Amino acid sequence: MKFSATYLCGLLALLAFSSCDKNEEIVPEPEPVDKTVVFEVFGNQDFSYSQYGEEEITFQLVISRKDKEATDALETAVFDSTFVMAIKDIPVRANRMVIKKTVAAVLDEKENVFVGSGYNYRQQTFGKNQSFPANQVEKTFQLIVY
Repeated sequence: MKFSATYLCGLLALLAFSSCDKNEEIVPEPEPVDKTVVFEVFGNQDFSYSQYGEEEITFQLVISRKDKEATDALETAVFDSTFVMAIKDIPVRANRMVIKKTVAAVLDEKENVFVGSGYNYRQQTFGKNQSFPANQVEKTFQLIVY
């Protein structure tokens, strides 16, 4: 009986040590990254001498984020700016307005970042909405007045 108890303890010890040799691959958690959105606002021509130069144009710039996993998740606004200027004051490309905003701690695997830009002139709205590419940390979005 003593022999079989020793044998049993040795077998259990061998099994315990052999299970410790297995290397489990640990996948690191994705790190959140800060993403930079660069808005460039300009006109495709010089409007400073336009006969409509005193008329106003309204610009809107929006950045939002949304959880990919929750089907009923709402977009959360990160940045929302509206400003008005006279048409004659719209800069040309060489003097474009540059507005940089950072979206902090984005997990590309778990959420989307959306960027919208547009303008309203004479009760007509022009613009577009785009998603920020998951594999980039900085992206430029141009808003061109035609």
